[in-house]
Amino acid sequence: MTETIEQRCISKGVKLTDQRRIIARVMSESDDHPDVDELYIRVSKIDSKISIATVYRTVKLFKEEGILTKHDFKGG
Repeated sequence: MTETIEQRCISKGVKLTDQRRIIARVMSESDDHPDVDELYIRVSKIDSKISIATVYRTVKLFKEEGILTKHDFKGG
């Protein structure tokens, strides 16, 4: 079984707020590679109080901690 983003956060000591947990879960459950805007749309369906700024900050944090890797698909 593949390690989830939530599990990676825990193993790296990243504090998981409720909002971060939702963002991590949505990313882990995605079958595609959503950009931040698409991720925000999906997350806001679960919790409308999560702002796009929170999504951007969380993705940046996960990237800085080595939990995520950024991919540039050149417009695709």
